[in-house]
Amino acid sequence: MDDSTFPAVLEALHAELTDLARWLGETPDLDLATAETTVLTRVRALGGRLVEAGIAARGTGQLAAGCPCACGTMMCLEGYRSKGVQTLVGWITVRRAYYRCPTCGAGQSPLDARLGLARDSHSPGVRRLTSRLGALLPFRQAAATLAETAGVQLSASTVRVVTEQVGTVQEQAISAAVDRAWATGWEAVPGAVPDRCYVALDGVRILGTDGEGHEAKLGMVVPVHQTASGEQRAPARYTASFDPAEAFGRRLALLAHAQRAEAAPALAVLGDGAAWIWNLAAEHFPGAVQIVDWYHASERVWELGRALHGPETPTTVAWVTGQLARLAAGEAAELAGEWRALTCRGEAAGVRDEQVTYFTNQASRMAYAQYRAAGWDIGSGMIESACKSVIGQREKGSGMRWTENGAQAVTQVRLVLVNQEWADHWQHAA
Repeated sequence: MDDSTFPAVLEALHAELTDLARWLGETPDLDLATAETTVLTRVRALGGRLVEAGIAARGTGQLAAGCPCACGTMMCLEGYRSKGVQTLVGWITVRRAYYRCPTCGAGQSPLDARLGLARDSHSPGVRRLTSRLGALLPFRQAAATLAETAGVQLSASTVRVVTEQVGTVQEQAISAAVDRAWATGWEAVPGAVPDRCYVALDGVRILGTDGEGHEAKLGMVVPVHQTASGEQRAPARYTASFDPAEAFGRRLALLAHAQRAEAAPALAVLGDGAAWIWNLAAEHFPGAVQIVDWYHASERVWELGRALHGPETPTTVAWVTGQLARLAAGEAAELAGEWRALTCRGEAAGVRDEQVTYFTNQASRMAYAQYRAAGWDIGSGMIESACKSVIGQREKGSGMRWTENGAQAVTQVRLVLVNQEWADHWQHAA
């Protein structure tokens, strides 16, 4: 189709819109639900015809000088091929010039790259909306929501494939950025240096297709700027990976660098006490204040209180309340020493010994009174909440089992969303 056919297409669309308007005005007892559903369906169909005509008017993508092949030979025009494409306004047909290499046999349609078309039949808009819903909802629910809200009919398995493809592309980009940073050095980052910065780490386990638990490591960076009205926290930024700690640490360090964390005059690392967390803190954030997250520490005190005095008894509540007050005052080492002398047997003794070891080893990271005096947030479940909202809400549902690659891909799409990078991501992907 060329530009000369556009008037005919527009005339046909005008006629259909006129007919739709007449129907709206003349249908007796028309209710709003019927009106909006009918208009949406028919306007979508009109939109599909308009998009198809507009693309056809731009030509087939035929190149005057031929099409270069990756092998170094010029591809030859073999003919024209039509491709059905599912768009947000329905199915359209695109006619494209097709080239084939006489040397290696590779073939391609240059128009596909210009339109953002992949090997599948989905338009960029369908891929974008599908992957968003697939990252937010179970795939079956995402497919149903996509059908009702956008009129796009996809199976749950197709939603999964599209979401994982989008996430895999993002994962490859992040991995390449990490490799590049360690190979060639850090790139300069513009913007104001935060007055203080938090880095928090934790792990969250999901169920694999092998029936075993697999741990994703999650990190978050929260820059804080001092303003005339007080401290102002910038939105948290997150990264996550099923990689071993060493590889994850590089990913987290790159994220922190993007927030200018290493230039902040005050930096704190919060974690639950796992050795890998403090090893990464020492490697990538030397000199940072290391803080055991208050949520994890207090949960351990409650665990010991329940083991000693029973679940939620008045004695338990009173004992734990007193112990937490002393912990908040910075008496972790003293508490551990007193607990060691407690007389108990069986499971209670095992819990006591575990907590004595934990609080003894982590006492230097539990100077909570000192941290508060310096203005630090001691946690209150900051990273625990992140584990639930970024990964757990989507990947720990009833009956869910994941491959690590699939879980990582879906996590990457969620990270693009929670890091408020969605529009920017698709702008670069276009």
